[in-house]
Amino acid sequence: MSASSRGIRTSIGPRAARLHVGAGTAGFSTGAGPLTYGTGLGGRSRSRAPRASLTALERQARAAEKAAEYEAVGRVERALLSAHLEEFTPAAAPVLPAPAPVDPKALRDLLRRQAGEHIPRWKMRRRSTARKQADDRFPAALREETTHRADEHASAQAAAEAEWARLTSGDPATVIAALEAAFEDNISPAAPIDSTGTAATVVVSFAPPTVVPERRQATTPSGRPTLHKRTKAERNSFYVRALASTVLATVKETLAAAPSVKEVTILVVRQDPDTHRPQDYLAAIYAGRFPRERLATPDWNQVDPVAELLLAPGAMLHRRGQAGDVLPLDLAAEPELAAVVAQLRADL
Repeated sequence: MSASSRGIRTSIGPRAARLHVGAGTAGFSTGAGPLTYGTGLGGRSRSRAPRASLTALERQARAAEKAAEYEAVGRVERALLSAHLEEFTPAAAPVLPAPAPVDPKALRDLLRRQAGEHIPRWKMRRRSTARKQADDRFPAALREETTHRADEHASAQAAAEAEWARLTSGDPATVIAALEAAFEDNISPAAPIDSTGTAATVVVSFAPPTVVPERRQATTPSGRPTLHKRTKAERNSFYVRALASTVLATVKETLAAAPSVKEVTILVVRQDPDTHRPQDYLAAIYAGRFPRERLATPDWNQVDPVAELLLAPGAMLHRRGQAGDVLPLDLAAEPELAAVVAQLRADL
C-alpha cells in the first residue's frame, strides 16, 4: 500500500503476478529478479474529431438553402429575359436521306424461311428443293426490293417538295400547319390563328406578373451574393422585359418557319386569376406588327427588346401609375382583335 497526492493505492499478489488498484488507473505487473513489466488495464483513450454544434449545422443548412435559392432565382431570370436570343434554323427545301440499301444476307435468309416454313422438318428432300428454289429467286427479289425502296424514296421526296412549294408560295393552310409544328415546344404557348400567305397572326399566352421572382439577385457591401426584394416598379419593369423577349422570340420563330410570311401580327393574352374584374381574367395585354425586313439582320445581343416591342408598327401596351402596372388593352377600336379575345374566352 502507498499514499500520494493522487490518493491511496495498493498492490495485491506476489511480485510474479501483481495487481495494482486504487488511485489512478488499475494495472498489472510481473517481474522476476531485477526486471519488472507493468501495464494499465483501462481502455485506450481515442482522439475524437470535434463535433459540429447544432447551431453550426443549422447555419450551414441556411447558407446552403440561400445559395440554392440564389441560383434558382438567377435561372428563372435568365430564362425569362433571354428567350429572344435563341436562334431558329430557317426552313429549307427538303432533301430526304437516301433509302437504306438492301441487306443481301437478310433477304436470302428471308426467302429461305418463307420457302420452308410449311414443310415438315423430316421431309429433307422437299426442304432442300425449296431452299434451292429460294436461292434461284434471290437475284430477282434483290432487284425488286431495291427498285421498291427507290420508288418509295422518290415518292416521299416528291411529296416533300410539293409541301415545300406550298409553304414558300404562302398557302395559308400549309403556313399555319408549319407554325403549329414550330410552336409545339414553346414555354409560352403560341398559336397561329390566321395567314394570308404573306402575313400571319399569332396569339401568345403569357403569364401574369407573378411569374417574376419576388426577389432579385444582388450582392452585399462585402461582395457576397444575396437576394433583395423587388419593388413593385422593379417587378413590373422586369415583367415588360420578359414579355418583350417572348414576343421577339415568337416573331423570330414565325419568320424562320414560314419563308413566305413578310409580316407577323402578335397578340399577347394572359390569364390572371388575381384580377379584380371577371372580364379581365383572360385579356389582351399587347399587340403589334413585325415586318420581316425590320428584324432581318440585327445583333440580338445588342437589341433592346422593350424598344423593339414599343417601336413595332401598331404597338399597343397599356401601363398605369408610377409602378407601371401592365393593364388589359382596350380593343374597342380593334374589332378583329377583340373578336379573337372573345373567342378565346368562349373556348376556356
